[in-house]
Amino acid sequence: MDALSQLFYLHGIGYEFTKYTGEQVVFSEDTRKQALQCCGIDTNDANQIAHLNYELDAATWQQLVPCVSLLEWPENTLKIRIDERQQHLCVGIKVEALDLDLAFQTMRDLPVTGEYYLHGVRYIEVALELPFIPAGYYDATIKVGEQFSNTQVWSVPEQVYQVDDIKLTGLSIQLYTLKNKALLGVGDFSDLLSLTHLCSAQNMDYILLNPLHLLFADMPERASPYSPNSRALLNPLYIAIDLCDDANNNTELNALMQSDDVISLMQSNDQFINYENVSRIKYTLFKALYSQFELTASNERRQAFTAFCNTHTSTLNTLESDNLTFDYYLQWQAYLQLALCQKSCIELGMAIGLINDLAVGCAGDGAEFKNQQSLFSQEASVGAPPDPWAEAGQNWGLPALNPRSLSNNHFEFYRSLIRANMQNVGGLRIDHVMAIRRLWWCFETNGKQDGCYVYYPFEHLLAILKIESHINQSIVIGEDLGVVPPEVRDALASSGIFSNSLFYFEKQHDDEFLLVNDLPSRCLLMIANHDVPPFMGWWQHDDLDIKQQYSLINEQQCNDLTHQRVKEQERLLRFINANQTKELNLQANAMDVYKSLALCLAKSQSRLLALQIDDLDEQLYSVNIPGTDTEYPNWRRVLTHTCEEIFSKNASLLAAIDSIRKG
Repeated sequence: MDALSQLFYLHGIGYEFTKYTGEQVVFSEDTRKQALQCCGIDTNDANQIAHLNYELDAATWQQLVPCVSLLEWPENTLKIRIDERQQHLCVGIKVEALDLDLAFQTMRDLPVTGEYYLHGVRYIEVALELPFIPAGYYDATIKVGEQFSNTQVWSVPEQVYQVDDIKLTGLSIQLYTLKNKALLGVGDFSDLLSLTHLCSAQNMDYILLNPLHLLFADMPERASPYSPNSRALLNPLYIAIDLCDDANNNTELNALMQSDDVISLMQSNDQFINYENVSRIKYTLFKALYSQFELTASNERRQAFTAFCNTHTSTLNTLESDNLTFDYYLQWQAYLQLALCQKSCIELGMAIGLINDLAVGCAGDGAEFKNQQSLFSQEASVGAPPDPWAEAGQNWGLPALNPRSLSNNHFEFYRSLIRANMQNVGGLRIDHVMAIRRLWWCFETNGKQDGCYVYYPFEHLLAILKIESHINQSIVIGEDLGVVPPEVRDALASSGIFSNSLFYFEKQHDDEFLLVNDLPSRCLLMIANHDVPPFMGWWQHDDLDIKQQYSLINEQQCNDLTHQRVKEQERLLRFINANQTKELNLQANAMDVYKSLALCLAKSQSRLLALQIDDLDEQLYSVNIPGTDTEYPNWRRVLTHTCEEIFSKNASLLAAIDSIRKG
């Protein structure tokens, strides 16, 4: 292997991949070179290449332990690398946090798990069995003879945190779309709190949320929750004024609530959110809350705020503002209200409660990127290769993390990101979970758009998910739609991570839908999500009309897609009619078809079944059309009815689904 090829391998630059068509695609050397250059490496500098190859390969065998040592259950073995001539030496292991001090008198009888030859010397890796250590991260000192080395031992459970092995049913929502009881234009935590009671009354076990990440207060029309300012912070627009203690006896707030701006907003009934207006008004109200806190807060509340700031220093410090304390206050209020909603779920007997959603990346001009810029590549963004739903591939415009930089400071960036998103919820859905194994990088090569797969430290990122899920008692769902390598599916399954299936895409080889009993069991099964049309719009072809209306497709394309849709509807009817006695046809009412489909899927063995509130609300408009930005009002469409009205109208359907699932 030549030096450059070795560096491609050691740096995680992919060589080939299997396209969705089954075709093997091999990346050109120019493409792979460009990926390395995006990591700040001069591919024409032989000395730099040689140095990196040594550091990433040979040098690792000349250290007793790496910076991070994975101690995986149930083996609990710590691996040490030594010159084989040191086997007679004793080994000492000290973990002060656990009051653990172990000594091995010799390494001669220890199992050898690897070897490496360098300059005529054989280096070996030996495995030391340690006693059980609770899940977590522990600083350890290793001594071999007179040689000392430090490592951080990660005690890694076999699987992520688990809930009882029963069929669970939940609701999928985009929080901002809920009809706001306060009439302030955007669904908030008070609406979510009310929804927990409605879901509990129907024996639902969880509420799947959209990403609640911090967006851009100074650019409120940047509304995509999947291109956030920071994934470790919350979007203050979800704060409910009425849930804040500082709303009580607040003269300034009461006056503002009677202002023309607020009254006008409360009297509006727009189908799409005007974020510019909503954000301006809500932030004015937030300032009144903060003023009240500054003037009247008790010592107990001030101490609670200080404790919050101290606990979340690392993430709060990423904020940039003229009034940081105000922004910290908003994060505190959002944190408290999210926690209140999860507390309600648990008290009402829901098995999981809230399930958060973690976006695959952050915006290239946001706080997360700016404060962690050294961890990111240069001039590369993430996306996806061609697939059946995007033949040209996708470029999501999110900066790509450098796989070698992720290990900095014991992977603290990823650890804190996962921890932040598992707090105050019972589950975490990870958007595009393949990112913990590999990501498609988009960049330019010789002036043309190009791309390839880049591989990440899979074992370590998976270990973090396992550890953090146990610490936070949070289940994990990995969104694995698209091109997924088999080893990722296998690893996720063996780790107890739920997959995520959209029924639309669960097909047999002949394009017919899978049989009910063949639908995957260990998964979150949904009819639709935020990236596909709501069911009524899909059945009535409204989504195609909308695309034509917004000039996203022309008349001929619309006709072709309509023909394909009819074929898909016929396949769906064959699936439904095979599972019920009442025959449906193409002239059937959309909601009758939807209800039949939902009842069919309730019979599946899928552990998690999610109903989308948009479908229960009989929505026609998609909340998002992939591949569009300003062409269509993405992430703005609100529900037509209140949650109470939606649940009342669908009470019999929800009861029937519950009876099937719990029967």
